Amino acid sequence: MALILEDSGFVVSVNGALTGSAIIYIFPAIMFLKSTNAKIKSGALNVSRGLKIERIFNKIMIGLGVLLGGLGAAVSVITQFFPGVL
Repeated sequence: MALILEDSGFVVSVNGALTGSAIIYIFPAIMFLKSTNAKIKSGALNVSRGLKIERIFNKIMIGLGVLLGGLGAAVSVITQFFPGVL
């Protein structure tokens, strides 16, 4: 990458967009879903209407995190390689 890119800010911005989105949106939602799934299977947690809604919300958060991370990376690419577009 150092041979191709003149500015390391591009690498930092793409990395920040992807990892920031993963840390904020994706990882906590996955941890919640895995935790509740294990508790439901063991019988320690009863499936209620509220739990179903919360699990759906966390699945939406994963999708939102993927979308926002992709958009952030796309903006970084557009800004670096096509500066006149934005």
